[in-house]
Amino acid sequence: MKKRKHFFYDERTKIEIMANKIKKYEKYKPYHEKTAQEDFRLQEKLAQLSIVASNFMMTGHSPTLVLTKREEGDEVLLPVGGGQKDRAREIICKVDFRKLYRGGKDRKIDPLMIITAICMYVMRQDNPKRGDIRYSNDFIRNVGVTKEIYSHISEKLDTYQIS
Repeated sequence: MKKRKHFFYDERTKIEIMANKIKKYEKYKPYHEKTAQEDFRLQEKLAQLSIVASNFMMTGHSPTLVLTKREEGDEVLLPVGGGQKDRAREIICKVDFRKLYRGGKDRKIDPLMIITAICMYVMRQDNPKRGDIRYSNDFIRNVGVTKEIYSHISEKLDTYQIS
């Protein structure tokens, strides 16, 4: 039987080894604590958001405050226009995609599909009577969003009460 060698470290080496172990475990954060810069999956989703937003021609800037006269006669700063891409970004950063729509038997799941449904949800929130988003649109059909998938995701988003 072979004898095992024992390593006897001095105090400085022991401290360095422990510091490295602590550093190793500190760099891992839980999913909900990560920012967009730290989580590459979130970076991918935000890049896909810009593709979908440009395809739908969503407004990207934050809503501007404009002096608006109300019925009482006083003037108030009210938000006007824009902010669709910002609201979609908020939803994507906060919501777990696995809870929004689960893949399963014969259910295709793709982050691009969920992001497209989120963008459609944000655009329909702005204008509920909007009728120009058709499920027969080439982009929507290629991504895989159907009426059932969109209704399922929008119901889940309604329960989250994000906006």
